Amino acid sequence: MPTRAIKNIKNSCHSHPPSAYCISMKLDTKLKYGSIGLIILLIGAGIAFMSMDGGADSSNSEQAPLEHKVEKSRPKKASRNPTKKGKIQRTQRASVKDIRLETHEKPSMLLDDEEEKELTELARKVLASLQTALDNEDFNQIRQILEMAQSASKGSLGRYTEGMPVALRKKMIEAISWFGAQGLPELIGFIADANEEVAQMALDQFEQALSDVSLGDRDRAKIVSLASTVLTDTDALEQIFMEISNMRNSEAANTIFTICQDGTPEAKKLIIDTMAFVTGEDNIKTVEDLQKWVKENPDGEYDDDLFGPMDPDPKE
Repeated sequence: MPTRAIKNIKNSCHSHPPSAYCISMKLDTKLKYGSIGLIILLIGAGIAFMSMDGGADSSNSEQAPLEHKVEKSRPKKASRNPTKKGKIQRTQRASVKDIRLETHEKPSMLLDDEEEKELTELARKVLASLQTALDNEDFNQIRQILEMAQSASKGSLGRYTEGMPVALRKKMIEAISWFGAQGLPELIGFIADANEEVAQMALDQFEQALSDVSLGDRDRAKIVSLASTVLTDTDALEQIFMEISNMRNSEAANTIFTICQDGTPEAKKLIIDTMAFVTGEDNIKTVEDLQKWVKENPDGEYDDDLFGPMDPDPKE
């Protein structure tokens, strides 16, 4: 149909009552524009949905590692949990013997060729006996060997084996130390050894054994007091006396009283100088001052939990 005729028909549809043809044309036009609008609406909705879905994925992908990092950074709970006032609930731990067997390899009593050449026939027998005692995990046998060696070498009190070669004395320390806190009294004799290397090795092993979890402060007090009756080296004594500050007040005071009475002259002098450090009071300088301090600072209600030993291992 010619363009002018179409325009005339459209004009007549606006100016006259609608005919069937006019109504059809209007419906076609509305449907055409309605379809276009619907298509645009659907496209917009699709774009919006894709945008939201992508954003959620992006958010999740970013959030996951963040949560992972936070989880990693959380500190582990302490192994000891405070309960009531000042009381500490100790958690169950492996026995001292189990820890020693798992983490401390049993020493070998073998020596290198040069050291072995220096050994006497007696020293060779001692070394072989030490290896047997270690193989059997028999500390009583170790004690017997030390007594025999002390007697044979005419060692003085606290100096078990100074008549034996240095290499053998070091092996003795290794054998004793493997038994942990059990060997503390025997190590004291080696701390008094005239050879500096032997004495330092014994002191290092002594301090390690003294930190054994099976020892309470009363056990430590006995060992520290015993060491004070033998040792004269002030550096070694000073290191050992530091343990007194880890005892309950009454036990710390009793240990100091014992050292003042039975210790070597060097130990007696040093313990007087150490009183202020142990008590935390600069004005504590005499035994009388210490007695007064103990009365004013009695033991705490939960000191058995803080300073007592762990439950003993029935196998020990």
